[in-house]
Amino acid sequence: MGKEILTRCGYRCDLCLAYKENIENDDKRQLLSDGWFKFFGFRIEVDKIYCEGCISSDCLTANLIDTGCPVRPCVIDHGYEDCSQCDDFICEKLEERAVRLENIQEKFQEKIKRNEYHHFIKPYENVNRLNEQIKSHGKYSRMFNERIEPTENSMRKFIGESHIVELWDRLITAIESNYNLDKCMKFGGKNYGWELQYKKGKKTIISIHPERKAFTILFTFGGKELESFELIKDQVSKLTLDLVNSTKQYHDGKWIWLRVTEDVPFNDVLILL
Repeated sequence: MGKEILTRCGYRCDLCLAYKENIENDDKRQLLSDGWFKFFGFRIEVDKIYCEGCISSDCLTANLIDTGCPVRPCVIDHGYEDCSQCDDFICEKLEERAVRLENIQEKFQEKIKRNEYHHFIKPYENVNRLNEQIKSHGKYSRMFNERIEPTENSMRKFIGESHIVELWDRLITAIESNYNLDKCMKFGGKNYGWELQYKKGKKTIISIHPERKAFTILFTFGGKELESFELIKDQVSKLTLDLVNSTKQYHDGKWIWLRVTEDVPFNDVLILL
C-alpha cells in the first residue's frame, strides 16, 4: 500500500492483513488467523476477518474487527486523532490494546522470525509508534492525519484548554462578524496539518491551525496590510511588534505566524485582523 494509515490507538491499517485493501490485493487471512492465535491467543474465523479501519469516513457503521475497542470512542469523544495527543497517555484503555515487542519476546523466549514480526506484530506495535508521534510533534501537536477531516467542533475539542477555546471562539466571531469571507477546511500537508481557512476569492486571508492547548494564526500581509500595520503598531505589545518586524519580507509581503497561548495578549490578534 501507499501512505501510512494510523488508527486511533496507534495500529497501522496499511500493514494489517485484515485491512480491506490488503485482503483485496493479497488474501492472507488464514495466515493471519493462525498468527493472531500464536502470538495473542485469540482466533477469528477466516470469513470474519475483514476490516474497513476505525478512521474510515463513518467509523460508527464501518465493518470493524475490534468492535469492542475501548480506545476508539474515547479518542473521538476528546476530538483527538490518536492517543499520542492525550495528556493521559498511557491510560488503562490504551493498555488494553497495547502491543510491545519486548513483552512478546519475553513470553516466547525465542527469536521471532522476521516474516512473523512483519505480519503479526509490527502492524500493532503501537506504544513505540505513539511515543515517536509525541517526540516528532512536540509540545503543540496539530491535527496531522489527512484521513480524518475535522469539524470546527472537533477542532475546539482538540485544543482542549477551556481558556484557549474561548479565545478561539472570540477570534471566529470577530472574523465572521466583521468580514465577508469564505470559510473552508484544508489539509496543509504533513508540516502544517488541518487548518481553518478564510478566503476572499482564491486568496487566503487568514489560516487558523488548532493545536493542543494553543492555536496558531497565519496572517497574510501584503503591501497594503503592512502599510496599515505601521499606523497601528503602537497599539500592539512588544512581543507582537518584534514578531512582525523579524518576519522575513518577501516580494509580495509577509507571512505572520502568531501562536495564541495564555502568554500572548489576545488584543494583539484582534488588532491584526
